[in-house]
Amino acid sequence: MKLLDIIELLKTKAVKKIAYGALIILIVVDFIIPRHEIHFFGDKVPGFWSLFGFIACVLIIIVSKWVGHMGLMQDENYYDE
Repeated sequence: MKLLDIIELLKTKAVKKIAYGALIILIVVDFIIPRHEIHFFGDKVPGFWSLFGFIACVLIIIVSKWVGHMGLMQDENYYDE
């Protein structure tokens, strides 16, 4: 099997549904499992680290796109000017 065939296989709707289901299960389990040792304020709040990770990921994407558009992406004739 070629690598492109494997990539096309992973793009199916069934694989996406399984991945989304696994994410939902992890978030639900985060609410259910009790915390035995609380070290940080976020450990007291159920689902805090799931939400924190999601927001951090979104912010990384937004900031990296902003940096890319501001400094890295230049016009085709940038060096000719």
